Amino acid sequence: MARLDRAEEYEEEGLSRFGFWIAVILVILLLSLGGAGYYLFYWLRAEQMRLGGETGKESQRLIDLTHQLTALQKEVATLHAQVAQLEGAETARRQQWQAMLADQAKVFDEKLAALSKQLELSHAKLQTQVQSLQRQISRTKTDVMLADAEYLLSVASQKLSLVGDIGAALKAMETADELLRLAGDPALFKVREALAREIATLKTTQAPDVVGISAQILALERQVESVPLRLPHMGKVAPKSEAKGEGLIEEWKEVLTIRRRQTERPVEAILTPEEVEAIRHALILKLETARLAAVRGQPELYRSSLEAARAWLSEHFDTQAQPVQEFLSQLEAVSKQPVAVQIPEIGLALKLLRELPQLRLEQILLPAAEPQAGDATQPATPSQ
Repeated sequence: MARLDRAEEYEEEGLSRFGFWIAVILVILLLSLGGAGYYLFYWLRAEQMRLGGETGKESQRLIDLTHQLTALQKEVATLHAQVAQLEGAETARRQQWQAMLADQAKVFDEKLAALSKQLELSHAKLQTQVQSLQRQISRTKTDVMLADAEYLLSVASQKLSLVGDIGAALKAMETADELLRLAGDPALFKVREALAREIATLKTTQAPDVVGISAQILALERQVESVPLRLPHMGKVAPKSEAKGEGLIEEWKEVLTIRRRQTERPVEAILTPEEVEAIRHALILKLETARLAAVRGQPELYRSSLEAARAWLSEHFDTQAQPVQEFLSQLEAVSKQPVAVQIPEIGLALKLLRELPQLRLEQILLPAAEPQAGDATQPATPSQ
């Protein structure tokens, strides 16, 4: 029984403890719910106060923006008014400029019309001046060609009369004829006709070969030193600087040559070097005189000089030696060549050209049946 009572006591004691703890837990839960409710109340209140403050700020901001928008609208209205005013001023200014431009364009059109008319008059005047200048230039060019032709004909006449140069005279006359052809003056018909006859005459005239003759005589002059003399002789003249001293005897032995040939004079007649040099130099002078006479067109002096050279060669040189015989043969051939011809007169064309004004007058007075410019500008001349 005691154990049962003790068990019951234990059971009752356990139940009382369980209830105690349940009560404690309930109290804790109530306190927790109360604290949580208090906290939630204050949080809600604080949140309400916060939301209310932000709403006030937004309202104030909205009010400020409204004021700024109003001010901007006023400024925009002011700007619209200013723009309208500027547009009105610009329109007035544009109209003013358009009116000014219209006036200036009218003035410019008038000036342009006057300038165009003046340019037309100036152009017509300029054309007249250009045509006049062209005629003047043409006349000047013709005058220059005629002057050149006259100069060439004068040169040709001098070449023939002074030096007998037929080739140079022909070239000058043909050039003058070409200038006369280019001039195209009908009054030049007689001049070109006379010039054609003179050119034909010169072309049939055989000019002497003065250059060839001169070259042949110079070749003979170079042979004089090698042509043997008739008499025995000592060598060339020794230089004065070598003629003195101990080597004099040896020098004479070297230059002394005695040619043993059959002569009319005794062998003792030996020519000195000075005599040898004088004989050879005299022959060269005679040949040179003949050469100059050929160049100058002097046939008498040419023939006499060559004859004197042949006689001198026969007298002082060994005519039996082959070089002397060949020298004489060449001298004979040169002497047969002509050095001068009968030069025809060619002054008529130059005389007619200097009388060109009179020829022009005659050309004007010629009857229509006589040859005119078509025949005058193209005569059949050998120079063309």
